[in-house]
Amino acid sequence: MSDDDTTTHESTRREYLRYGSAVVGGGLLAGCTGQTDSGSTDTAEPTDSTDEQTETATTTAEEATETSESTESWTVEMKPRTSVTFESVPESVVVYRADYADMLIALGHGDALVGMQDTQSLPMDVLDVLPGVSVNPEQISPLSQDGEYDKEVFYEIDADLHLIDPNNAKHYFGFDEEDISELETNVAPWLGSFIRRPQESIGPNYPHYTLYEAFEKVGAAFREEARYDALSTIHDDLLTTITEQLPAEAERPSVGLGFFIPGEQYVGSGVFYLNDPTQPGMAKQQYRDLGVENAWAEAGVSMEGQVNYEALLEADPDVLIAHNAFGYTDSIEDFQTNVIDVMREDELGSQLTAVQNGRVYRGGKNVQGPIIKLFQTEIAAKQIYPETFGEWKGLGETPTGEQLFDRQRVADIINGEF
Repeated sequence: MSDDDTTTHESTRREYLRYGSAVVGGGLLAGCTGQTDSGSTDTAEPTDSTDEQTETATTTAEEATETSESTESWTVEMKPRTSVTFESVPESVVVYRADYADMLIALGHGDALVGMQDTQSLPMDVLDVLPGVSVNPEQISPLSQDGEYDKEVFYEIDADLHLIDPNNAKHYFGFDEEDISELETNVAPWLGSFIRRPQESIGPNYPHYTLYEAFEKVGAAFREEARYDALSTIHDDLLTTITEQLPAEAERPSVGLGFFIPGEQYVGSGVFYLNDPTQPGMAKQQYRDLGVENAWAEAGVSMEGQVNYEALLEADPDVLIAHNAFGYTDSIEDFQTNVIDVMREDELGSQLTAVQNGRVYRGGKNVQGPIIKLFQTEIAAKQIYPETFGEWKGLGETPTGEQLFDRQRVADIINGEF
C-alpha cells in the first residue's frame, strides 16, 4: 500500500489487518533488505548515477517485500469444523474460558484478550509469580449480561477472532447455526475445539485435542511457533523430571479425587461428588501425568451423583484431593477452615486416613492452559509424592532449589526473551 493510499484511505482496524503488514510479536515481518555484499574492498566513491541506481534497486526490493508481506497468508485447522486462513495476526480475540486465554498470555498476546465468559478463571495468582507477566482484566468484556448471552455483545466487542469452538457457542450461548454464520460473516471467524474433556455428546468420533496439541494450533495462528516450542520443551522437561523419579507403582499412595465443596449443603452435610483422575482431557491431565489411578473405581465405589462419608470410607484413599478447589476457595487457610476442619469435626470424616494424616489437599482448577498446567503439575507432584519432590508450600513460597521448573525461564519466553 502506497503512502498516498495510506493517507486517503481511512481503513478500519480489521481492514488494516487484512491489507497492512502482518504483525509478529509486536514487530513487522522481516523481508529482503536489498543490501549488497558488505565485504567488498572497492573504495571508489560512487557516482550520482550509481546512487540513483542503488536507491531505485532498494526501493524496488522494499516494494516487493511489502507486496509479499501483505499477500502472505496461512491456514490453521481445528477439527471438527473450524479452519481459518489468516492474512495477519489477530489483534483482538474473544475466548470462552481460561484454557485459551492462558494460551494467548503464554504466547505473549495477552493484550489481545478483549472478551471472555468471565475473568474469574484467569490465572492471576499464577501470573503474580512470573516476573513481568500480567494481563489486565479490566480490558476484557464479559460475554454474558445478567447470565444471558446476546449476539449484540459480540458485535460490540468486534474482535478479530473468536477463539471458541462454535459447537460450544451453540451449547453454552444458545446460538444456532445461523447465529454462528452471521457472526463469522459480520464480525470474525471462529477457531477452536473443546479440550476440557472428550466431547462425545456433540457427535460420534468428535476429535479430541490434548492441551498442547491445541496450544500448538493457537501458536500457529499467531505466528508464535518459536514461543510454543520453547514452552513445550519446558513442559516436556518437567514431565521427564517427574516420570524419572516417580515411585514404583506398588509404592504409590492411593488418590481419591472429588468435589469437596464448602457449605452446609456440601461438606457440612457430608455430601460429596467423586471424580475420575484418569479421565481424558485437559482438566485432569496433571494426574494422568503423575501416574495417579482412580481409587474409587479400584474400591468399587460408584461415582454417580452425590455420595456420603460412608462411600469415602469404603475406598479410604491415602490422599484426598478437592478437585477445582483453587477455583472455589480463596486460599489454603480458607480451605483449611471450611473443608479440612469441617471433615475433622465429623464423626465419620475424622475416621478417613487422609484426614487423620493431614493429606487432604486443595486441588487444581479444572480449566487450565499451558501456564496453569506447569504450576498445577508441580503442585500435584508435591502433594502426592512429598517424599520425592518436596512438600508444596504455596504459590510464591517454594524456594528456587525446590521448584520443578524455572519460573524465570517461563517468564522470559512469554516476554519474548528467548
